[in-house]
Amino acid sequence: MNPVKDTLAKIIWDIIGGLIIIGILAFLALQPRKDNDHDMRYVEIQVELKEITEINDEAVYLIHTTDRNGNAETFQITNLALADRFEEAQVYKEIKTGKYYKLRIAEREEYGSYYPSICGAVTLIDGFPPETAASSQ
Repeated sequence: MNPVKDTLAKIIWDIIGGLIIIGILAFLALQPRKDNDHDMRYVEIQVELKEITEINDEAVYLIHTTDRNGNAETFQITNLALADRFEEAQVYKEIKTGKYYKLRIAEREEYGSYYPSICGAVTLIDGFPPETAASSQ
């Protein structure tokens, strides 16, 4: 066998293998990531009370809140809604009574929870921002 031909063949196969790997990586990188396709809404709330209760022998982490208009609403922290990015107990611990937060919420049916679910990280805000003319209409 000719050593020059063998070396040239190896180089060509290495180039083809590299191009295939780059093509696969490019394909995976350009594919849209599947995100939650659930209907979600954002709310700005003040935490009034935190509670861990038991429903059907399951610990349920609840956050009782009020919005800028004084409307009360209760939200649940669930691992399913957090999508393995956070632990429900850790998120519960981070949320402080009396503080203001912006939350991403999914309706309870989306995750089979007892209350609307907090999805993802919570954002601490400095009180309720002033309403704009567009949002008050």
